[in-house]
Amino acid sequence: MNSYQQWQRPPVPDPMPYLQEAADIIQSHKINLDEEGILDLLQIKYRWPEPSLEVINQCQKKSNGFFDSRGYIIYDKWKRLFDLGFTSLLSNVMDLTSDLRSLDQKLFEYKGSETNANMYLSAGTVFNRASFDPHNHDYHVIVKPIYGTCTWSINGQTKEADPSGVLIIPEGTMHSVIANPEPRLSLTINMSG
Repeated sequence: MNSYQQWQRPPVPDPMPYLQEAADIIQSHKINLDEEGILDLLQIKYRWPEPSLEVINQCQKKSNGFFDSRGYIIYDKWKRLFDLGFTSLLSNVMDLTSDLRSLDQKLFEYKGSETNANMYLSAGTVFNRASFDPHNHDYHVIVKPIYGTCTWSINGQTKEADPSGVLIIPEGTMHSVIANPEPRLSLTINMSG
């Protein structure tokens, strides 16, 4: 036997069984939150320090010109952008309601690690940008629509998203929301370790 053995990278396990099981946990978990409820939560001034809330503007940049000099939300200024149809990104939301905290606990027990999740909130629009342009991540994402429908592009394929299902977006997958004509709230869950 040759004293030199070439090192080989072990095969990468297929992530789909893990992601499908996680998606089943997420899909079966009820989150009771409607537009009135999320707007009420956004009025908790000290829960939303800058940059925990951002608006996706027409140039696909994150806008945050609705915070006071101490870095806390000016709700009425943000609400005007919401009413105009701009999509908002709410960061790190797994503590927001008892339903989300319960889901966070289920995912902790399944994954063995903390979970980061964001929400995308929109009053609906046919004029404004629905989300960011196609992009990808170096981690897996599961999207749970809480209310409303929207249209996604995932690796060039169009998919409708509504509260009856979840979307699994494996790492490296190009994706974006391409249409958001009605009010929606979606939970995007980072499934990295």
